[in-house]
Amino acid sequence: MPPEEALAFPPSHPPMRLVGARVVTTDAVLEGASLRVEDGVITDLDAAPVGQDVDFSGDLLIPGFIDIHTDNLERHYMPRPGAHWDAVGAAIAHDGQVAAAGVTTVLDSLSLHGSAEGLDREAHLAAMIEGIDVARSEGLLRIEHFLHLRCEVSDANLETTLAPLLSHRALRMVSVMDHTPGQGQYHDLDGFRARLAEEGQSAEEIEALLTRMVEMRDGSGAEERRQAVAARAAELGVAFASHDDHRVEDIELAARLGCGIAEFPVSIEAAEAARAHGLVNAMGAPNFVRGRSHSGNLSARDAAQRGLLDALCSDYVPMSMLRAVFMLTEAEFGWSLPQAVATATRAPAHMAQLHDRGEVAVGQRADLLRIRHRPGHWPGVRGVWVAGERVA
Repeated sequence: MPPEEALAFPPSHPPMRLVGARVVTTDAVLEGASLRVEDGVITDLDAAPVGQDVDFSGDLLIPGFIDIHTDNLERHYMPRPGAHWDAVGAAIAHDGQVAAAGVTTVLDSLSLHGSAEGLDREAHLAAMIEGIDVARSEGLLRIEHFLHLRCEVSDANLETTLAPLLSHRALRMVSVMDHTPGQGQYHDLDGFRARLAEEGQSAEEIEALLTRMVEMRDGSGAEERRQAVAARAAELGVAFASHDDHRVEDIELAARLGCGIAEFPVSIEAAEAARAHGLVNAMGAPNFVRGRSHSGNLSARDAAQRGLLDALCSDYVPMSMLRAVFMLTEAEFGWSLPQAVATATRAPAHMAQLHDRGEVAVGQRADLLRIRHRPGHWPGVRGVWVAGERVA
């Protein structure tokens, strides 16, 4: 059973009509339009009255955002270093925050290895996934959650950790990455050293860490594990991404392994190579809003200006997708509103193989946003509907 069927929201609400909206379709903005929603699906884009009307009063109506990469669950599971929160409560809080940011489908991107601000990800992975599962089963989630498993190929335990998760019904995406220094996100060793020094580590501690990490990568069978993950993704038919590629050769390897997505390419050369090899580029919206990568790599704005930005994801700031979409329509970039909206809706939906959502069109799931926006100002989410049910 496809994941979208297994996790589908039951259509238990009456038909309604949304009126007085500026409706953003894939290629146009329809002024003063109306649409009908029935059994959780858009059934008409020029709807007659049905008894229940929601007047948008000139606000925008756009598809709900599909976020294929967010670390936000971790921030609720451990809100302060060393302070672990109840896993179900963390899932509910995370869900509410991303819903309020306009996300109607989220791929919770959980790393199978490493630590973040003291969170041992491998040790707490099962608890975080169970928290989402319990919250879902008890009807406590507002939006739809899938899993994006981030596989660190330098981790000797990767295949053991990954194996029991491959049968999880919410699995929708797998990515491979290598965060050891000297390549990828941390190809700039001097910059890597400087960041560790800013965190208070001594020169001796930094060099010892560098040595351990490089030895872990070079002597651990990382490439064999990368190939094994690729094989599992192909068997399952889930979306498969390569993460933080720096060189053209990295993209060529990703293409040979069957990756369809280049997540956060760290150089223009990698982004161009991804496009040339048929991969699509997904960039972090926080990078775009800030104007630069937090680790000094490729700016998402540069990718957009060169026509290399295909999709946005929230990465570590849920509200960033909303802001980035409307920044793309400003004079510096000049994208049309339908083109900009597609980076957070239609494009990531196709990346995640979720073809029942991501557009305002007849037959699509009624995952919809009411947005109030004035050019040059922050946009605001005024309403969120998932499968026709208002959730925020």
